[in-house]
Amino acid sequence: MKRLIIGVLALLGLATSQPSPFKARLESAIRSGGDTYAQVLLSQDPAQQLCTQYRGQLPPALVPQFIQAQKALIRYPQGDKLLGEWQNGQKVFTDPKRGNCYACHQGDSKELAYGTMGPSLTGYGSRGASEAVLRYTYEKIYNSWAYVPCSLMYRGGVHGLFTPEETADLVAFLVDPHSPINQR
Repeated sequence: MKRLIIGVLALLGLATSQPSPFKARLESAIRSGGDTYAQVLLSQDPAQQLCTQYRGQLPPALVPQFIQAQKALIRYPQGDKLLGEWQNGQKVFTDPKRGNCYACHQGDSKELAYGTMGPSLTGYGSRGASEAVLRYTYEKIYNSWAYVPCSLMYRGGVHGLFTPEETADLVAFLVDPHSPINQR
């Protein structure tokens, strides 16, 4: 147990750094959380480890390499078709076990419940459906960290919550003029 905790602390760069209130609380949480908590911290992928180590604020020198690594994780649908079916995208968007997008975003103005952590997506289709808009939207949905390192938006495609084809469906849900998101 002690080795595990020391390993986690070393991983997080806390074992040899100066104590701060945050680091003291984190160290206390790791020590009191036991093996399970330490195992969760140790099982983070390298990108998540960096985000944890720097508390979501990567040093500027690390950002280009981080973004490049995140872009390399993006997988595209067959034939590079970035625009799917908006009706299928709506199902993933509203599924709490998959997209769960309403947890953070407003979308269809008829939906009563929505989150306010992320920007409103109502009227997203006003940006058009150019190749640049489709590619940005697709990549941001698939792996948000390819654009905003350590963003609170999870990496749904990277973590397998939806396939590349379903990501294209989500893009369609956002940009298609017939989608409820673009109805006023």
